[in-house]
Amino acid sequence: MATAPLSERTPFDAGNRRIDVLIVDDNETMAKMTAEFLARELDDATIRTLTDPTEAVAALSDDEYDCVVSDFDMPRVNGLELLERVRDAGFEIPFVLFTGKGSEEIASRAISAGVDEYLQKGGPEEYPVLANNVENLVEKHWAEQQVRRGFLAIESAEEGIGIIDENGVYQYVNEAYAAVYDRDRDELIGEHWDVLYPEEEAARFHDLILPELEDCGVWRGVATGVTKDGDPVPEQLVLTQMEDGGHVCIVQEIDREAGADSELRLKARALDEAPTGVVLTDPDQPDNPIVYANTRFLEMTGYDRAAVLGRNCRFLQGEHTSEAQVDKLREAIENVEPITLEIRNYRTDGVMFWNRVRIAPIRDDDGEVVLYAGFHEDVTRSRARQEQLRASRNHLEALFELSPDLVVVHDAAGTIVEANQRAQEELGYGPSELVGKNVWDVDATADPERSRSFWRELPPDTPRRFEGRLERADGSTFPVEVHLIRLDLDGEDRFVALDRDITEQKAREEELMRQNERLAEFSSVVSHDLRNPLQVAQGRFGLLADEAESEHLADLGSALDRMESLIDDLLTLAREGDAALEVEPVDVATVAAAAWGTVETGDAELTVTTDLRVNADPDQLQQLFENLFGNAIEHAAPDAVITVGDLPDGFYVADDGPGIPEDEREAVFDPGYSTSTDGTGFGLDIVATIAESHGWSVAATESGAGGARLEITGVES
Repeated sequence: MATAPLSERTPFDAGNRRIDVLIVDDNETMAKMTAEFLARELDDATIRTLTDPTEAVAALSDDEYDCVVSDFDMPRVNGLELLERVRDAGFEIPFVLFTGKGSEEIASRAISAGVDEYLQKGGPEEYPVLANNVENLVEKHWAEQQVRRGFLAIESAEEGIGIIDENGVYQYVNEAYAAVYDRDRDELIGEHWDVLYPEEEAARFHDLILPELEDCGVWRGVATGVTKDGDPVPEQLVLTQMEDGGHVCIVQEIDREAGADSELRLKARALDEAPTGVVLTDPDQPDNPIVYANTRFLEMTGYDRAAVLGRNCRFLQGEHTSEAQVDKLREAIENVEPITLEIRNYRTDGVMFWNRVRIAPIRDDDGEVVLYAGFHEDVTRSRARQEQLRASRNHLEALFELSPDLVVVHDAAGTIVEANQRAQEELGYGPSELVGKNVWDVDATADPERSRSFWRELPPDTPRRFEGRLERADGSTFPVEVHLIRLDLDGEDRFVALDRDITEQKAREEELMRQNERLAEFSSVVSHDLRNPLQVAQGRFGLLADEAESEHLADLGSALDRMESLIDDLLTLAREGDAALEVEPVDVATVAAAAWGTVETGDAELTVTTDLRVNADPDQLQQLFENLFGNAIEHAAPDAVITVGDLPDGFYVADDGPGIPEDEREAVFDPGYSTSTDGTGFGLDIVATIAESHGWSVAATESGAGGARLEITGVES
């Protein structure tokens, strides 16, 4: 099977090779789960797991692997120590640290140790990211191997091979290339290519060969170079254009006597096999007819050679061909001038295509025009892509400027090249003042060397999320959540950072942390220091009730039961305040009905008049309703009617009992507040805690029936 040439191979064209991955994790369950997810995400991949990191080097020696995915915190040998062993054994395959023990310190150590990628274990959503990184790293590794093999082949090639940059300067030549011109390769590196050609030949390259190379991408032909001593060197030359504007030269010295004939044959072959349509017209014949058309021109237009020869190129014109463009072509030919333009032409089947036409006169030795050469290139798709890119660019520019986030674009050196208006305003800089500054001028946490290292290791098109702190022009700072992605824009690395101000979020997190610490301490006291003596008292009460009769036993038992209820409510309060929310869309009526079923309702009646759906933690929302219902039943009549209804931004629970005095409506949410001798005083405090954890507000007011109405507002539906 034919293999694509090196110039056409990419990191993503690895001959459909299978990826072999070795997973090292002392937790067998985690190792197997990682293997299953990778096998699902990576097509035709082979995954092997090891739970003993000391066996990894032996496994790599026994079988060929493309990547190692290792945990960090393992007994005997941790992930970084395993990396060191793998590298010491001579294995240079990608090494990914996939760990559940994540921290900035471990990430920093991993990067310093040469880990190719560092990812923290999380939920199932992390595995596609892991698979994408493994695939990118392996393909990059394969590509680097391929390039190394390619350069080994170039070094040993019999043909002379050189690489010239966009300025015409040699960046590389092999020994064979330098030998053609009787020079050392070190003499040519850094020199312009025209040092190897006489003045007239260099002019031919500039006037004819290089423009054709730019149009067609490839040029094949015969040229004449010179040795170091000035001796002519007839050569067969192939030039291939590169994306960066430079080109690859393949040269072979040819027999001097056969040079002229060979040049003619090569020119004819090059014309016929050129990837661009080529026609020659004869201005000495009436109507300047086509006298030659190459294969590509016939393929592009759909005509056969017999239908083309002897005709003027006007047969390509049609209904929507621009007369102004036709006039420009005609004027250039009349003035014997070269011209390049794009024009609508039509195939033999009537299908329109955009034709990039370049016409140049060909002169004989006396300077007389003997032919016109026309180069034709179908650029229909290119123009469509340009239009799409233009529309996309306009759309992205609008999003860039209208984004509520700070958007900053910088290069691989850390120089800011673009910033949106939001970034300028928030950081306190005027228009264009941010451009040209370094990232660390505005990022209070950035270290230049560590940042550049991090950017170099960041896989393209793979977003990374982390937190940082930006510094305004006045010196004040604020925390941000950063989403960073590396993009290839016109062959250059650009890093786009979307920075979101998380000042309020951080304040909430710090307050929540303080609350949780207090609640944890409180829970410990309640669960140990209060419940244990209570259990002893309840046990003694049971013994006493069996042994004696007293009118005081019933009151004592009720008091102990109330103490237990009080402790249960206190622990519920602590648990709900400390619990992490798992928010999802919840039907209020369904949760209210479930809560009603868990409360001792007696003869009370529940009426639900809402079909509201809210974003809430289902368990905590049910606890909220249980406490509201319990409070209403405790203070209203035994046959009370309790209603759950809608508010513009929430819901309410109302009863038809005696209500809450206006001067006590705020105090009812205080811990321990109760107007009942049997109540614990924590029921509505728990309601307030649950509401606050969701970002809601709770208030007591009067119902339409004169009873109490507890309103929950600020609810997202």
